This record gives sequence, C-alpha cells and structure tokens, in this order.
Amino acid sequence: MLAALLLAALLASASADQPPDFERYRVILDRKPFGVAPPPTPIVVPPLTAEQSFARTIRMSTIWERGGIVRVGLIDSRNNRSFFLSVGEVEDGIELVSADCKNEEAVLRKGGEMAVLKLASGEIQPLTQDQQQARLTAEQAQRLSYAERRKERERQRQQPPPPPPQPVYTGAELEKHLQEYQMEVIRQGLPPLPLPLTPAMDAQLVAEGVLPPIE
Repeated sequence: MLAALLLAALLASASADQPPDFERYRVILDRKPFGVAPPPTPIVVPPLTAEQSFARTIRMSTIWERGGIVRVGLIDSRNNRSFFLSVGEVEDGIELVSADCKNEEAVLRKGGEMAVLKLASGEIQPLTQDQQQARLTAEQAQRLSYAERRKERERQRQQPPPPPPQPVYTGAELEKHLQEYQMEVIRQGLPPLPLPLTPAMDAQLVAEGVLPPIE
C-alpha cells in the first residue's frame, strides 16, 4: 500500500510543470520500499592453459648476463626463427618483461597476456591478472633499484680523487726524525740510509760501542 502511494505521488509530481522534488520523499526512499537491487555477478575469467597461451610456440634457448644486461634467446616454432631480447625490448609484439639467470626463467608479454618460460624444462606457465601485477611490481622495483645503484656509481665516478695524505714530518722535524731513524738502523746492524752522520751522532754511537772510535 505504501509503495503504491509513493508511486502515485511520484507520477503526480512528474506530470507537473516543475521537476519532481524527491527530497520530500527522502525518508520513504531511504527505507527502500522497492527492495535492494542484487549486486552484479562478477565475471570469472578462467585462467589460460599452456596450450592456449601465446607463448605455446616460443621456446627459450639460452639466458646470460654481461655487463649487468641480461639477454634471453628465444625460438619461435611457427617459422623456426630465433632472436634475442633484453628486458624491455619487443620483437613481433613479444616483450621481455623480466629475466632471472639464477632460476633460468623469463617472463614474456604479448598484449594483455603474460607467461613464464623455463629454460631447463621448457615449461610454459600463463599468469593470472594478479600474478601479472605482482610480476610487474617486482620488476619495476628492481629497475628502480638498478637505476639508483647506477646513479650512485656515476656520482662516485665524477667526484674528484681524494687529496694525497699530508706528510707527518716536514722541515726540521723531518730531518730530526731521519737522523733518529738512521741511529736505530745502525744500532741494529742494518744498511744505513744515504744520510751522513753528524759529529754528535758519531760520538753517540762510539760511546755506545756501536761504532769503533776514529784512530
């Protein structure tokens, strides 16, 4: 009965010259007299199989790293064509998203689909949307980390070399230090420095019995 009265009021208001004022019926509308619309049914997309994947004709032949750059060798069985890709490169619409030398695997993308290729087993693993997002996030973080490390290396390379260390002794202090070192060398019977002995140094060594007195 209440729903019918509300419908009649809305129709009467809509037939007037002025637009309907729904705010007068806010209390009734908030009670949802016509019920609540069911939530939309989510569309579940079944995951692709290896036989359905774009990568079913692609085989990884090799993977190697040189100078911080990873290269992946691929063979397309459709035309028996081989090609190499680095991360981010595209060939025939196929992009190398990431490559892992340790686990010998590569992630390829074509359109909105991504798949993991294994070198040893030749396995092809299509990725779900959640798995694709996780892979892309991890690869982005790795690229940022590599860019930061490269930037830091470049900054260190451009810095001027450190100044040479300052000498501990200079001038008169250096001469005194060498004379004392010369005395210790002679006392230990080692080859002396090319530094002449002063009369005071010679007298000291004679008094210590290190050198014979001058005849």
